[in-house]
Amino acid sequence: MSFREAQQYIGMECVVAWRDRRGEVQERKLFVSDVTFVPLYGICLITDYMEIRLDRVVSIRPAGEEAMPAAA
Repeated sequence: MSFREAQQYIGMECVVAWRDRRGEVQERKLFVSDVTFVPLYGICLITDYMEIRLDRVVSIRPAGEEAMPAAA
């Protein structure tokens, strides 16, 4: 995910999926308050739960939207 793509979610409640340090996918409903550079981490989503590095984000969607089914 790029910085520009992430900026569109600022101020929104979103369902974010990301890879943790063990490589497992975590998913949680979060409020995205900012996208900024964090020293030693790089560009991050700043949320009400934690900072999530953009290179670890697997998917993000507004909380009100349904998940799109995977293509067969």
